[in-house]
Formats: sequence, structure tokens, C-alpha cells
Amino acid sequence: MSKLPAYSTFITEFLREARLPRISAQEPTPDRRLIQRVAAAEDHEIAGEDGSAVRCARSLLFIAAGGLDQAHRIVQEISTNDGAYIHGMVHRIDDDFDNARYWFRRASGQPAGAEMYRRAAAGSVTVASHPIWDPFLVTDMVETSRTAGVTEELRAVLTIEFEVLLESCAGVGGEARSH
Repeated sequence: MSKLPAYSTFITEFLREARLPRISAQEPTPDRRLIQRVAAAEDHEIAGEDGSAVRCARSLLFIAAGGLDQAHRIVQEISTNDGAYIHGMVHRIDDDFDNARYWFRRASGQPAGAEMYRRAAAGSVTVASHPIWDPFLVTDMVETSRTAGVTEELRAVLTIEFEVLLESCAGVGGEARSH
């Protein structure tokens, strides 16, 4: 990330060390130290908000660190669009593509989707070829990468998806929104 939004000190330090994006359960290699730091962090260290937003932010940090089991346990308990969307991300990373699509459908649209699309379409011909942000398209791109290899386009799209969701869940960046 070139310019970090006004994240908490914890998230800012975490992102300086994390290797993004998470392509699969093993790429990049899970970072046990970062996983432990996320597990030990207090909610107020992660984000100023309480409730599902901070749990979503924590689950995204677990994803980035490679703590997919921890992220999955958190999002299973969150009944918001963000929680369902992140749940889909966990299954996509685990190569459970049909289950990922199920959770993306359950998310019934991602409020941060317009910003994801704006950022990703600027550098991705594939994303720009669709009129809106499409997590099914991104899932197809990830699934294809398992046999064809990971492209820089996919890395960029996944990084943007993560960044925009984290900004939204951590309460930084654009307008505040309900979760």
C-alpha cells in the first residue's frame, strides 16, 4: 500500500508487515506472529467502532496474516452483508469456490462495491469489462489462477478488494456507513 488511510496504530503497523494479497491458504505463507498479534489485540486497538464492524476488520486482518480458521470462526457469527462477503472471501481463499459464491450471494451486494469497482476498474481490463463490482467474476479469476497461474491483474484486484473492505470495516476513508 502506498498511502495508508487513517487506520488505528495497530492496523497501520500490521499493514506495514503483512504481505498482501492473500491468494490462497498458503500464498503468502501464513505469518504466525501476525496471527498471534491479531488474536491478542483489543477491539479498541483495531477500530473505534464496536460490534460487527470491528469483528469484520479483525477477520480481514486474520485473512491477511493467514489465519483463515480464526477469520472463519468470526464471520460465521456475523449476520451482516460485510460478514457474509468476508465469509465468501475465506471460502474462495480455501478453494471452496461454490461455497464462496453462496456467501457472496448471501451478502446481497456489497456497500463498498462501488469503491472496489472504481479502484479496480482503473487498472483491470477484466473488472472494467463489467458494469459493477462482481465478486463472482473475482472468484472466477481466482479459480482460473489455480491452473493458469496468478496474474498481476489478479493480485491488484484482490489487494483493492481487501483494502476497501478494511477501510469500510475499520471506519476510515469515505463516508461512515451502517453494517
